Amino acid sequence: MIVRFILTSLLVAVIFLTANSPAQELEMQGNDFGPRAVAIDHLRNLEYTEAKQQLRQWVEGHPTDLLAWNYLATATLYQEMFQRGVLESRVYGQGGEAFKPSKVAVTPEFQKELLAVLDKAQGLAEEKLKADRSDKDALYWAGVSHGTRATYHFVLRKEYMPALHEATEAYRCHSQLLNLDPKYVDAYLIVGMNNYIVGSLPWYIKVLAALTGRHGDRAEGLQQVKRVTEGGHYAREDAKLMLAVLYEREKMYAQALTLYREMGRSYPRNYLLQYEAAALCGLLNDWRTSASGYESIVAKHRGGESGYKDIPLAKVLYRAGQAHEHLQEWDDALARYTEAGSLPGSDRHIYLCNLAAADLQTRLNHPDQARLLYQRVADAVPDSDEGGLARRALKKLNAN
Repeated sequence: MIVRFILTSLLVAVIFLTANSPAQELEMQGNDFGPRAVAIDHLRNLEYTEAKQQLRQWVEGHPTDLLAWNYLATATLYQEMFQRGVLESRVYGQGGEAFKPSKVAVTPEFQKELLAVLDKAQGLAEEKLKADRSDKDALYWAGVSHGTRATYHFVLRKEYMPALHEATEAYRCHSQLLNLDPKYVDAYLIVGMNNYIVGSLPWYIKVLAALTGRHGDRAEGLQQVKRVTEGGHYAREDAKLMLAVLYEREKMYAQALTLYREMGRSYPRNYLLQYEAAALCGLLNDWRTSASGYESIVAKHRGGESGYKDIPLAKVLYRAGQAHEHLQEWDDALARYTEAGSLPGSDRHIYLCNLAAADLQTRLNHPDQARLLYQRVADAVPDSDEGGLARRALKKLNAN
């Protein structure tokens, strides 16, 4: 069961980060995609309500458009994930939030909306495949639909076996597509990610994976994903995002940063790209640029810039405070922590900022200020991890 869970987590995380990225690419050269192009631009920039409105209008007049139905499913799912704060890539790292039990139930209204769109998308693809098993576009979009379902089961429902089933179907569709047409470059994204992830597993898990038909080559997988960034049609931007994630995993931080900055220029209203770039600068020990990146996001939020209204402000301020601490800019760090700690709501980063401010006040030999902040957290969220940390810190502080 442990091995099964590991394989499930890895495989579904791959599908999440590829088949349904918010920065999906639609080639425009020589074609007029009209409202779809506008909708997809909204989608890339995290503007899900606008994207859904455009796509629903489109499918009313074009009810058999597989691309539009799949983008509508993506927009519906990602809007929910964005509201829950689970779009950031680090949420899917080791020990990330995606692997913890969900504290928020899926509402019947959202589930009904998403599954209705997915049923329509998959039904259309299956009809086309019944008529022609070699319909390459139908195979591609069938795989994407399965990937969306995998993400839903894994991220929101925490249903690992259904997620694994859907992820496997996505891989099967795209592998079959490449057997039909090795030049259908977009399909290399899911296949390449499978190669990379399975190729990165410990040998004893690789053996078990091979028994289920899974084989992988880490280097080949990386090259396959890179190939999509250069010659993909629908998934070129997906591949850029995923390649950046893989580069970060390989500790090729400069290459990853280049990709995030490139995507950030293309989608300036997508604050997540700027956030990821700021985090990478920290990994490169360029804390000045990292701090500037976070401060820029906060400034755009305060200025009311499009795309920055609904950012998770407490989280961004927390990261900005950490960057200023690395620069030994104590006043700036305390200012960011204090601002976030005073925000309304129950975002855990509000309490993390109070803890960080208290820790810093302790190091600066201001025990009274620290004690007040620790007590605030202990009283506000006594049963949380943050509350436990605050109580232990208070005990230590009072003992000295």
